[in-house]
Parts: sequence; structure tokens; C-alpha cells
Amino acid sequence: MRFRDISGQDSITATVVNAMLETSNVLNNAEFYSIIGNADYTRKSASATGGRFRELNSDYPANQVDPQFANPTLTIFGDKVEVDRAHERRGSDIPSVRSSELLSFAKNLGKEFQNYFFNGDKAVDAKHFNGLKKIVVGNQKITPAADGIQVLLGNTNAAKESQQKFLENLDVLIQSVDGGAQAISMDGKTLSRLTRIAEGQVQWDVDEFGVPLPRYNRIPILVAGYNKSGGLILPHNEVCGNSVNCTSIYGYRFGEKSDLSFATNIGAEVKDLGLVGVHYTHSVDLDLDLVLLNAKSASRLEGIIIP
Repeated sequence: MRFRDISGQDSITATVVNAMLETSNVLNNAEFYSIIGNADYTRKSASATGGRFRELNSDYPANQVDPQFANPTLTIFGDKVEVDRAHERRGSDIPSVRSSELLSFAKNLGKEFQNYFFNGDKAVDAKHFNGLKKIVVGNQKITPAADGIQVLLGNTNAAKESQQKFLENLDVLIQSVDGGAQAISMDGKTLSRLTRIAEGQVQWDVDEFGVPLPRYNRIPILVAGYNKSGGLILPHNEVCGNSVNCTSIYGYRFGEKSDLSFATNIGAEVKDLGLVGVHYTHSVDLDLDLVLLNAKSASRLEGIIIP
């Protein structure tokens, strides 16, 4: 289910959900599934492999498999919005002020959700859920060169070679996702370089909010953007070998209780708590965990340098 569908349908929740979706293109594409309690024991994608020949009157060799399970544990993401009742005494239209502040908060909450989708790390803070940077491992993490690769502008042989290597690795990223990536995410600077070197392969559309939506060979590019503090969600300061000015690109495929999915209970819960102490208070809570139910449903291309 989508975030809008699994969350409450009352007007105040709908307002918060729509504002979050407006500032988080990942959330707008994510799939959720409902669980009961604070944890779940969910079967991962089947891992059985085979395909052999046998002689007449002989059996196939043993091919036993052990089902694998994920154990999502819900974390609580949200916050409170508090407006001092003193503003009412000083002539402010409190309902209007509260509505405006809640809307602004929800938009920043969407940005912060997007940040944790990529950068969440329980080792840094146990209250977080692990993001893609943490859960994409093994062969799904693609490093094109020990010290990364530069993607140069221009028509020199060196520039052309760097551009071809970049596009080749971008295609590898997409195809390393089972069924092909449903979406890819990069930062705006990397997208700008991609549009310069592969104009014919980048198309433009608009999403439901009227925001330009680029596509690479028809695959949506969900630009990671900025967190609530204005910092790049996918910065250009990652370390790859001896290089310290790298960034990453992610490819992924969402599914409802399959592939890459969010476990939750009821989606977003928005409450008007009224006057609490000296503050008119709204609370927003979302219980969730990001679950990779198929290891090949997300990939990371690291070591990209945009000089």
C-alpha cells in the first residue's frame, strides 16, 4: 500500500501526508505493509536455485533450502508542533497560525524522512531505522574503480572515456536490481552532469505536484534533494579509496511486503492535542522500519566524482 492509503483519511492527517509526499519523492513511491505489534517475522524472497540433468532411474542430488526471514522492528518517527497560547492574547488567529506551522513542519518532516531512507543508521542512533547506505551490501554495492571515477565534461578522449564508464556503470546499477530498477536516486549535481553527457537518454515529465521529473531511459530519477537543515542528502564528500569527494547513486524496486518495503502499523498518526500547558499542540507519529526482503531489490553505485 502507498503511504496515503495506509494512513488515516481524516482531514488533518491528509494535510500532513500530502505535505510530506510533496517534499519526499521517495515516500511518494514507497510501498508499505501493515503489521501488528512492534515487530514482525517476515519471509524474504525465495532463494531456491537449480536446473540440472539426471540420468534415467536416478534422482536429482539433494537441493535443500532454508527459508530466510527478516525481523523488522518498528521505530517511531515524528515530532510535536507547539504554538504558545500567548500569541492568542496578542491578537493572532491561532487556528491559522497552527495550520501554517503544521504544514511547514510536515514538509520538513518529508525531507527528513528522505534523508533517513538513504542515511539512517542504527549504529549511530538505535532509534533510527537503517537506510539504503547501511542495508545495501555485497555485490549490490558497485565500486567502478578503487579510487572512484571522474565524470568529465568535454570531447577529449579522456572525457569521452570517463563519460562512457559512468554510463556503463549506471546501466549496471539498474540491471543489478531484480527486474530492473523501478527508480534511481542521485543528487542534483550528478543529474546535471548526466543530462549534459546523455541528453538523448534523459526525458522530462512532471509529477502529481507539478515538480519536474527526469527519467533516464524511461526510469524515474528521484533527486535526493536536501534534508531539513539544508544539507545534501547524497553529498559529494564520501570516501572511496584515496578519493574524498565522491557521491553515490542508488537503484531500487519497491514492493508491498516484497522487494524493498516499509513495515508499519497504521501509517501516519496525527493528533490535535489541544492546549497542553502553555502550548497548543499537534503530534505526528509514524511507526515504521525499512525492510529489504530481496537482497537484489536495491543497489548502490559509489565512487562517482563530479569535478
